[in-house]
Formats: sequence, C-alpha cells, structure tokens
Amino acid sequence: MNFLEVDLSTSSVREGRIETGLSVGYAGGRGVTSRLLYDSTGPGEDALSPDAPLFFGTGPLTGIPFPMAGRYIATAKSPLTNTIFSSSCGGRLGVYLKKAGFDLLIIKGAASSPTYLSIEKGHVQLHDGAGLWGQRKGEVKKRLREKHGADISILLIGRAGETEVLFANIENDGRYLGRGGLGAVLGSKNLKAIVIKGKGKIRAANSEDLAFVGYECRKWLAANPVTSQGLPRFGTGVLLNFMRETGLLSTKNHRFPAPFESSKISGEMVTSSLLQRKRACLFCPVACGRVTKHGDGPEYESLWSLGVNLSLFDIEKVAALNGLCNELGLDTISTGGAIGMALELSETGRLGHAIEYGDAEVVRGLVEDIAERRGLGEILSLGTKRMGVRFGAEESGVQVKGLELPAYDPKGAYGNALGYITSNRGGCHLPGYLIGAELLGVPKLIDRHGVQGKASLLALYQNLFAFMDTLILCRFASFAVPGDYYARIASAVQGTKITWEDALKTGERIWNLERLFNVREGVETDRLPSRCSDVPVDEMLREYYEVRGWDELGVPTEKRLKELDL
Repeated sequence: MNFLEVDLSTSSVREGRIETGLSVGYAGGRGVTSRLLYDSTGPGEDALSPDAPLFFGTGPLTGIPFPMAGRYIATAKSPLTNTIFSSSCGGRLGVYLKKAGFDLLIIKGAASSPTYLSIEKGHVQLHDGAGLWGQRKGEVKKRLREKHGADISILLIGRAGETEVLFANIENDGRYLGRGGLGAVLGSKNLKAIVIKGKGKIRAANSEDLAFVGYECRKWLAANPVTSQGLPRFGTGVLLNFMRETGLLSTKNHRFPAPFESSKISGEMVTSSLLQRKRACLFCPVACGRVTKHGDGPEYESLWSLGVNLSLFDIEKVAALNGLCNELGLDTISTGGAIGMALELSETGRLGHAIEYGDAEVVRGLVEDIAERRGLGEILSLGTKRMGVRFGAEESGVQVKGLELPAYDPKGAYGNALGYITSNRGGCHLPGYLIGAELLGVPKLIDRHGVQGKASLLALYQNLFAFMDTLILCRFASFAVPGDYYARIASAVQGTKITWEDALKTGERIWNLERLFNVREGVETDRLPSRCSDVPVDEMLREYYEVRGWDELGVPTEKRLKELDL
C-alpha cells in the first residue's frame, strides 16, 4: 500500500509504502486506518490537537468498476465521542486518490492559517486558503474548479467545520462523511479543502474472476426488491413509512411514537414533490441519492431528525433545513438530536429559552447559531451528552457514548438496541445493522422483540461489516449479496485465496482493535439512554461479551487477543 503523508505544521510531504504484514492482516480501508490510528495516537490525546492524525484510506476494491465499490474510509479520533471513528463515503476522493498512485492519505499537524491541499499530475501542493475560509460551498467549488479544472474531486468543510462544531461533517462531491465530527478535525487543522485529480488505471489481481463475481452480484442486486425497486425509486426515505408503521419511528426527542403526519415527509413525498434527479456513487447500479432544489437529500435519517423528531411535517421546510445543514457542514442526525433535546428542555422549563416543537423558523435559527457557535448554539454545538451535563438533564440526552441515536427507536428492535450500545463509534446502527434481519427480513426475518441468539448474530454481522468496510463496499450491498461472496470478492481482487473464515477473522480483528482503542481512552460502558431502560439488553450484553471472548467489563481477554494476532 502506497501512502502520502502531509504534515501541515511543517508544510512537508512524505511518500512511502505500508509494511506488507499490516496490509495482509487488516486488508485495507477501515482495518489499516484503524491500526495506524491506534499506533499513532497517545492515550488521552485531544482529538482536535495538531498531533491528532486523520486518515483517508482506500480498500482493495476502490477504483475498480465493481458494483457499489466506489468508496473510501476516513478514520480519526472523534472530538464528539472520544472513540475511534471510521466513516465511509461514496465521493470520488478515494478513487481519484488511488488513480494518483496512493492507497492512503495521512493528514497531520495544523497549518498556521487557512490552507487547502491539491494532489494532481504527480504534484502535491499546499495553497493559501484564506480567500476560501468563510465562503459558501458553491463559491469554494467554483474557485477550485477554475484553478484546477473540472475533472477533480473536491473534499471540503463548511462553516461548522471552521468553527469546530463537534458534529461538523465533511462533504465530498455531494456525499458526506457525516458523523463524529470529522469536519471539526479538518477545521482544527486549518484545512478547508482537498482537491485531487487522478488519471492512472487500477486493476484487480484476477480480473476474470472478479468480473464473474461482479456479474453475480449485479444479479443479486437486481433480484432484491430493496436494491432493485425501493431504494432506486424512492431513495433511503422509502424506509420512513414502514418504520413508523412498525413502531421504530419516534418524535419529540424519542419520547412519543411518530404520528401519521410523518407520511407527509416520506421518501415517496420527496420523489413526487421535490425530486430533480437521482444521484449514484461511482459504479453503483442502485442510485439511492436524491437531488432536489434544496441540494443533496434529504435522506431517511434527515427526514426523521429534522422533520419527525422536531414535529415538522412540511416537506419543503424539512428539505430546506437539510440543505442548510449541508451548506453549513453539519451532521443532520446530531443537529436534530441537539435541537430536539433543547426543545424538550424548553418544554420542561430548564432551557431558559421559550422555543417550541414544530416551528421551522426557530429551528433554522438554531441551525445557523450552532454553525457559528453563538448564543444557545454554542451549547448545542457540543452535542447532547455535554448538554445533559450543562443543564442537569442527562436523561434527555438520547445518545450512546456521546453519539446521538439515529431514526430507529431502540424500543422497537432489541438486537438493534444491542448494536447501539456495543458499536465502537457510539450510537450508530450501521456497524451491525440488525435492522436488516429484524425488520426487512434480510437474509430472513427474526423476532425483533426476541433476545435469544441476538448477541451471536450481532457479533457475526459486526465482523462481516468490518470486513466490508475494509474492501470497501456500500452497506446496502448486504441487503442483496450473500455474506460468503465477500470472501470471493477479496480473493479475486487480491489474488490470494481468502476463505469465509478468513474474512470474518479479519473483521473480528478490526472490531477488537477498535474496542481496545476505546478501552484505552476510558470510553464509558455499554448502556442505553435512560429513557430506553425498558429494553432488556442486560442478558444480551452478557451473552455478547461471552461470544466476543471479553471479560465481564467488556474488555478483550489475552486469550482472544492472541487468537486474533493482536
């Protein structure tokens, strides 16, 4: 694996190769970047310090025209949660980085003034970015394309990244590194944007085998109703009505079931009243992205967090709020979570501000205040965990390990609830995504309110998805493509025989390494928010620790670490 390291403090650039053992043991993407972060970050190091690195990693599949594989991973310590944090993105940066001759981009240090980075035609250069700082994204992109040409990938932060809001995101070609505050990490380094132009060719070790397994994967995607009909036709918002009907959608900061009015802002409504065109990531036949007059989205999570959660049921207003968050560079889930908590605290008289659910103008003002970190927005910019401490209202912060929960209510699916509390990056459904089995019947439907066997199944999914994030493939591929295919894909692209057991062991190694990082950082124990205390997770959690080979506190044992070559 070839790497490019840019030290912003010294304006120096270094190129090199990653040792073979690392790339073999961790495969690529999430695995390699997690290992490098663990080794290069000291215990207790501030996530926003100049010494805190940020890694952009490609996987073995990145840049190869394989279905749902045009992705890359960004990994850093999260300023919001203090956990290890990997985020997958469908922007073109990973593909262009690899075409430029690099598998990995390492950003370290901090520039003394606003800067941007360009990588093109074999040249790596840091530029004065003062004129881009504080500008709207459209203007930034226009200037960069005027200088570097149209065929470039642009990664950039918005105003929230510049002010270091703890849940600021990063945009790349209309797709987002959304959660955990990676935009604040770039902002703390005074790095406004990265521009990449790559023209090289990327080949698999066994292109004939990969072409055949790719053909089979396309057939699986075409045969599955979610990936062939639901997502292409209505985008991710297609889930909203179904989740409301099954009781997994809540409103007013996870306090009440979502009302029927939620149907007014569903994926079907986005398609019928707002849609201008679909957006697909590179090499993706599904095209789940939506573009409206308000920009990219809104996606399912944004329809909930900025709409249902805040009792806003006007599709135009919700889409406009989503567009504002995108422009300012704010993660919509955490933004909606922080505002939803503030509205609840106002209801109970603990906020000191009179604001109400259902007022789009109030919400718009709060979004702008968060990005500027002014007034009440200064407190909200810190996330719900810190808000709970500030207002003496920890029970109103619906988060796990500091990360606000997404749209799937823990009370509606117990395996997903276990996934929240054991996720290495905090309250997120994606690392295990038992929603597929508990709600969508993928690969088969299981009792969502059952506890038997959920721990073993979740650990299996977490290991498999860690391996997928290492190849790298979109999580939606798992709706249709059987699990054993990922070992076949890896074998073809790398040219060495990789079994199903090898793939799962690699995923398990990554999962345990991430857990070790969090244990070292003193990340809080695995538990649900207090308002979800009726979910029976204790029994499942004990079983989960046993399945993982961890002790009763959730710490990996020496025996398991040796088995995983850790």
